[in-house]
Amino acid sequence: MSSRIPVCAPFFTGQERAYLIEAVDSGWISSAGEFISKFERAFGALCRTRHVESCANGTVALHLLLHAWGIGPGDEVIVPSETFVASANAVVYTGATPVFCEVDEKSWVIDVADALSRVTPKTKAIIGVDLFGVVADYDGLRAGLKRLGREDIKLVEDAAEAAGSTVEGRPTGSLADAAIFSFFGNKTITTGEGGAVTTDDVELGARMKFLKNHGMDSKRRYYHPELGFNYRMTNLQAAVGLAQVEHASELFTRKQRVHARYRAALSSVPGLHFAANPAGQNVVPWLHALVDDRLESEQARDAFLARMLEQGVETRPFFVPLHTFPYFASTPVHGVGALPRTEALAARGICLPSGAGLTDAEIDRSIEVFLACRDVR
Repeated sequence: MSSRIPVCAPFFTGQERAYLIEAVDSGWISSAGEFISKFERAFGALCRTRHVESCANGTVALHLLLHAWGIGPGDEVIVPSETFVASANAVVYTGATPVFCEVDEKSWVIDVADALSRVTPKTKAIIGVDLFGVVADYDGLRAGLKRLGREDIKLVEDAAEAAGSTVEGRPTGSLADAAIFSFFGNKTITTGEGGAVTTDDVELGARMKFLKNHGMDSKRRYYHPELGFNYRMTNLQAAVGLAQVEHASELFTRKQRVHARYRAALSSVPGLHFAANPAGQNVVPWLHALVDDRLESEQARDAFLARMLEQGVETRPFFVPLHTFPYFASTPVHGVGALPRTEALAARGICLPSGAGLTDAEIDRSIEVFLACRDVR
């Protein structure tokens, strides 16, 4: 058997090693150093936003943003149930209540109508998740909130999986009141661990900068007028991130090339469905995800993924719907019962190898194994 094809390995072709060594040699290896500001400026230019606040990871970036807005106990935040758990956990960290909603059957991102139907007087924010790189309909959410007379509700773009995607030429990171990113090792742009908040609200940016540094007064060292957090990115992470941003266009092109090859080979296969890219979107996929109608349960899907792994191709399932988790389902935090569309989607979803560095031979091998394992009944 040939060596295993990983589901999503990082891809380095730029100055990552050189910048990392430079950061180490400078002695600035923690939360100060020139690479942090350089990375923030470069990423801000990529997202076309006025402010970038780098963070230790994407989860704390979201918590930092919600906390900076004053969201807390007694408030509700609407979240699609098909997303990574951090999208809802960050809400719980503030003391607020996540209210889960359905996703669209075709694009797999937040169902605008369903989300708006769950707005209450307690709703303070809606988190639209750009699942697998497809961008949520923030314009639709904004228009719906205007019709409801609730323009006070904050829109959060969880773009953890969507670096590089655009809507009518507008990049992710610039589509809502603020956006968060993850730079985990399997993301299209990585810093190993890491995250960021992007926004055009400079006052919000200043507040987050204050809060993420233990809430320390910038003019009086070691004086902390309110509770803060240690959510800072390190100079080492930023050094890797800067090199990644410098060749972001190559990373995005590579991801799209891999996805196009999968679509060309599999789109016509009966029972297989890729996410529909909404009009005006140029999607940079994070994971190359599809739904297989032949898979009637999580058990059937997991057995299928195990067969692929035996053949040396690593895959992963879709996220387990958050509203089914015991610590949500056993308490009144979700405000809903079953979400049938989300549950059906998650049970049949598969993510194929997705790294930007995949060769055509590795993609074709993944397709071959996928189709062969699919024919095993």
